[in-house]
Amino acid sequence: MKDLLGALAVALIGALICASGYLNFRGAKKRARGSRRWSRTNAHVTKAWKQDVSGAAGDMMYHVNYTFTAPETGGSYYGHSEHGSQGVETGDTVEVMYDPKAPYDNDLPAARFALAFFPIAYGTLTIFGAGMALAALVGAAMISAALIR
Repeated sequence: MKDLLGALAVALIGALICASGYLNFRGAKKRARGSRRWSRTNAHVTKAWKQDVSGAAGDMMYHVNYTFTAPETGGSYYGHSEHGSQGVETGDTVEVMYDPKAPYDNDLPAARFALAFFPIAYGTLTIFGAGMALAALVGAAMISAALIR
């Protein structure tokens, strides 16, 4: 009986992983596709700093806070990116990409890889969770059939 409950618990966990991946996949895919048509302009770096990610030599993350003006709206916007480049300092000018319809959705061009990666990661989670849930349900069916005999 414990085996059956365990298999059902694994099926539930798999279903939750699948649902999480699927719910995030659509938004990530939409943002990745949309970012291909984003406008670009120059931004003023208001703060730049690096963070030691793992303690290993050279394993750094470069954060950048910036402000820019979107010509389409004339408004001033700000952003933060964890995809800054080594050597960018406070006061520098960097290129920023942004959604012309919603300039508050912006990032540095170096983030294009991350934008393309997220749909792949969420799609993989969806498939993995579905497979895990299906395998656990098959296992639960086999266990319950053995218990009935």
